[in-house]
Amino acid sequence: MKLPAKTLPARYPTLVAALAFAAFLMSAVISGRVYERLPHMEDEIAYLYQAKIFARGHLAVETPQPSQAYWQVFVADYNGLRFSKYTPGWAILLSLGVNLGQTWVINAFLAMLTVPLVWQLGRRLFNPDVGLMAAGLTAFSPMALLLNGSLMGHAASFFFTMLFLLAYRQIEKTHRLRWGIAAGAALGWIVLLRSMTAVGIALPFVIWSALRLLDALFVGGAWPLRWRRCWQTLLPLLGLSTATLLTASIIPLYNDATTGDARKNLYTLIWKYDQPGFGECCGRNGHTLNKAVWHARYDLSLTAADVFGWQIGELDADVRDHWLRKSDYYPNIGLGFILLPFGVLLGFLTTAHRPPRRSAAALLFGWVGGAALLLSLALDSDSPRVVDVSFAWQWITAAGLWLCAPLIFLRRPRCWQARWTWLLLCVALALVLVHMTYWLGSQRYSTRYYFEGLGAFAILSALPLAYIARRLGRRLVYLLLAAVLMISLVSYSLPRVGVLHRFNRISPDIIAAIKSRQVDDRPLLALVGGEKSGENRARWHSLGALMAVTSPYLDSEIVGAVYYEDDAAKAKILANHPDRQVTEMLARGQDIVFVEG
Repeated sequence: MKLPAKTLPARYPTLVAALAFAAFLMSAVISGRVYERLPHMEDEIAYLYQAKIFARGHLAVETPQPSQAYWQVFVADYNGLRFSKYTPGWAILLSLGVNLGQTWVINAFLAMLTVPLVWQLGRRLFNPDVGLMAAGLTAFSPMALLLNGSLMGHAASFFFTMLFLLAYRQIEKTHRLRWGIAAGAALGWIVLLRSMTAVGIALPFVIWSALRLLDALFVGGAWPLRWRRCWQTLLPLLGLSTATLLTASIIPLYNDATTGDARKNLYTLIWKYDQPGFGECCGRNGHTLNKAVWHARYDLSLTAADVFGWQIGELDADVRDHWLRKSDYYPNIGLGFILLPFGVLLGFLTTAHRPPRRSAAALLFGWVGGAALLLSLALDSDSPRVVDVSFAWQWITAAGLWLCAPLIFLRRPRCWQARWTWLLLCVALALVLVHMTYWLGSQRYSTRYYFEGLGAFAILSALPLAYIARRLGRRLVYLLLAAVLMISLVSYSLPRVGVLHRFNRISPDIIAAIKSRQVDDRPLLALVGGEKSGENRARWHSLGALMAVTSPYLDSEIVGAVYYEDDAAKAKILANHPDRQVTEMLARGQDIVFVEG
């Protein structure tokens, strides 16, 4: 079966540019109206803190004293230095926004650039209609809108994921070294941004690259021809590997500069159990395969709604409460995956010739494997095997190999569209698989661990839409798709993102109230008292807005500092800031109030 010809209609680039601009505009509006240009999650606060350090040209700051007074969430103190626990990639990019005075613009700009990359990949793999429809699905995805407006690093990771996929396709077509370097630089940046995500993205392409090399060396022709073909295949892959390693080497260099140990996992400086793996080492109460399966099931139930905003059910109080507080099954039925199996089937049938039996074998093998994996999600929680560490790793390894195994059947040149259909599916599923090794699921800020698979989902979901457009007419299908996107934007995306307004009690009102108490030109010290333990202990939520505006160098217009029923600490803080006007406050739990008089 052939999809429509790849001839590019003249108006399509204009429509893509409009979608890209819409992505930028919606990111800007959500950043301003929903998040009010403030971090609302612990991760964002730590990223912003480190970005401010990078913006000054430093890697870390000396730990201020008393250290507890200037505590920031997910920021570590180690050997007299203070720095974020996260890999440095996103903080490096965010530091550009710090220097511009507009941190929100980085994610908005990356969101705008990602839409044309999705368009280009869909167009080059299949046809312009697939690319344009996938670009529309991506631009209006609730998951994308939510994350693009935030200060999280997922939008950057998604951008580099699409750049990697597009560059790798060009490697196959041209065998040019420059495309290998481009793909490697993109993959290296994914490592810098989100290392576990990089593993999921890279896994199917490592397997496919090995198969390409083996075919070039051992299939067809005399040995001199094979060696030339092998070198032609190998050269861009060497460029890819070298560029990836060089870019990713920033992480051990950064770790060595901040801790003296290039192999140090900075996450464990905050929580010793915060690392991927199975067993007692990982997670608050240990991580097991059974927990991994349940987290995946919970998160995928929300992903099915968040990916495109298609779901069945009312957005009532239970749903809103789930978005804000819960991490189990999403109450409604998500329909975001409804087009996916049809897209995979059409991708395998899309070929210049009669579909070869190899493609059919790969599809059958893949679906049987997928069915087996789905059945395994019903693991009995009482089974002793699911808490066995070695069995957990065997299951994960077997699932990864099974996921990539259909590529063996798709090595022939004329199977390239079927192969890329499976590679896209592999990218999305590998992200789920890799993050099953992490002890924590993700439903706050959507199921963001899977976000980088959005482009693959969008392209595969666009395939059946493009096929229908060929049968019924482009204009009708595009009008219907535009209507669906608008309906999902109004009926799902806006409530979905809007519920995060002042999430975690983060609000600019407290900053405005502090400034309103300023009586002269002196900078301000917000001196916060609180309890260190007990039911009314000062939680980070009460201090989050102050953390966001406090410079790591304690030279910002407002500096927030906290003391815990300790007069000596209070006196030390006041001595540190003799030239600041003092506004006293009290933190109780998640709330903060002014001490008047």
